Amino acid sequence: MSTAPAQAEFSTSPLPADEQRPCEARTDAKDDISSETWTNSFIGLDEAHQYNRGRYEDGTPVTIAVIDSGVQADQGAFAEGQVEDGFDYWDPSSKGQCDAFYHGTGVAAIAAGQADGEQFVGVAPEAKIMPLRAFEGDEGADDAKALMVAQMITEAVNNGADVINVSIALPDTEELKSAVESAVAADVVIVAASGNGNLNMDDTSLAPEDAKFYPANYPEVIAVGGHNKDGNFYEATNFGGNLDLLAPGQDVTFPYAGGGYFTDRGTSFAAPFVAGAAALLKAQYGEDASPAWIEKRLESTAIHPPDGFNVYQGHGVLNISLAMTAPLLEGEAASDDEVAPIDTSLEEPVVPEEQDSIAAVDIDYDPLAFEKLVAWASVGLAIVLVTLVLVLKKIIPKGRKRGWRPGTRRPDNVPVKVAADARAEG
Repeated sequence: MSTAPAQAEFSTSPLPADEQRPCEARTDAKDDISSETWTNSFIGLDEAHQYNRGRYEDGTPVTIAVIDSGVQADQGAFAEGQVEDGFDYWDPSSKGQCDAFYHGTGVAAIAAGQADGEQFVGVAPEAKIMPLRAFEGDEGADDAKALMVAQMITEAVNNGADVINVSIALPDTEELKSAVESAVAADVVIVAASGNGNLNMDDTSLAPEDAKFYPANYPEVIAVGGHNKDGNFYEATNFGGNLDLLAPGQDVTFPYAGGGYFTDRGTSFAAPFVAGAAALLKAQYGEDASPAWIEKRLESTAIHPPDGFNVYQGHGVLNISLAMTAPLLEGEAASDDEVAPIDTSLEEPVVPEEQDSIAAVDIDYDPLAFEKLVAWASVGLAIVLVTLVLVLKKIIPKGRKRGWRPGTRRPDNVPVKVAADARAEG
């Protein structure tokens, strides 16, 4: 449990007055949800909630900082007062409680939204949300944006966040790296989306403008990729040696900033499932639960691929049920930096088909297979067209020498159909 000031105090300055503008909340409500989301049953949330819903033993709620496009505090997905005063670079008076986009509200609701009948509930619905608005919409992620996020990570730590969710992929900067290291040293868990470029985060040949994998690609951060309803790798996920887990990232339904529900895809929406899970573990095991232990706990209780780990699936699919229910081994403490492997064969079935492992990614999997197929098809088509041109180049002149013209036929050369009786006589 982080020590927080009685009231949020932010030392970061907002943007200059001439760059500030009001946050205009969305008014384009979507349809209501009509059926239960597939995501919560897949990750075993009902069983996890029998143990904890986001509060420490003394009743204090865990705080999840959401660095994003703001959180629409009056959206029905949040309880009154659940969304705390936060920070907004563009509209300081909104205190981060306005979302002119939709992204941050969806992320926060997945992590900690309230129950809506049987259809929807966030992973840690009794947690508090600290909204830190560092994005207006889907603007680019450059060094300036990385500095904003770094500042917000520091502010989150100083104001008592226990878990920080960053659903954006940024360039690697010294400020961002330093902020992450300081947060983890303060026992704050950082969860980040790996990004949706279908790129190898270990590829050092990428141009700087393409290598936007941070903070997810820092080893101290829990890096999250996406999976679909079958637990299979979401093909847009950035992958690599630092990828830790997969969580629902395709066809994810969540509360929309303007009201109603929206369905989207992307690792942005996979990360808050893991951030919520980290909050539940923090609450269940107390303030001594270290970021390293929580990361290892989530990895060791995941539904593993057959090889245990690979760069596309990390340690496997998030399994909150087992993370919350598996007993600690003798001598193990939540403050440890390492966690002994857990026997997942003892796991209660919490996913479709009672699977205790997920299918491996084909060893010959090529993340650029579709692009290469298109490229080779284009080459093949070009070869066919060139060949056709060359053939016609030879045929047409010869035909013209013989008196051929397109669309013409000499009347005296028209074949005459022979009557059947004439053929018989012949």
